[in-house]
Amino acid sequence: MYAQNFKGHVSGTYGSVNEKIRLQYEMPLDSQVSYGINMNYYFKGWKGPVAEPFIRIYRKKDGNSEGFYGQAKLIYGNLSPLDSTFFGGAIVNERWSTYGVGLGCGNKFLFAKHFTIEYLAGARILSAPPITDDYYYFDQIGWYLSTGFPIDFQLKVGFQF
Repeated sequence: MYAQNFKGHVSGTYGSVNEKIRLQYEMPLDSQVSYGINMNYYFKGWKGPVAEPFIRIYRKKDGNSEGFYGQAKLIYGNLSPLDSTFFGGAIVNERWSTYGVGLGCGNKFLFAKHFTIEYLAGARILSAPPITDDYYYFDQIGWYLSTGFPIDFQLKVGFQF
């Protein structure tokens, strides 16, 4: 039987391609399961906060403090539209909500008892912005190439206590 040998894990990253900051907090649920939340804030394009509560299942031999895991998450964001002068009123609301889900797997490496590096790779799907004019169809494509990109890759550094 593997013990829960951490009380919490805080990690984060800065994304330069689709400019954002991401902070994560993870807590153990039992010896192989943890849960937590990723809090993201996007700075370009569709700006605003996105919350991603998640649950992880670690391999039996690793326990939940490090090692390989599978992850499922829900996604909610409250984002601003692109520049309103560019859109010319095509967006229905000033701010809008996006919803989604994601699945992935990753690995958490533990160094010197407390420091971590972790990666996650997977897929996610998010609802697109509400665009009412076909003229702005290419902005829908822009959504799926930026904030709504369906491939999820994360690399984070952190501290486990």
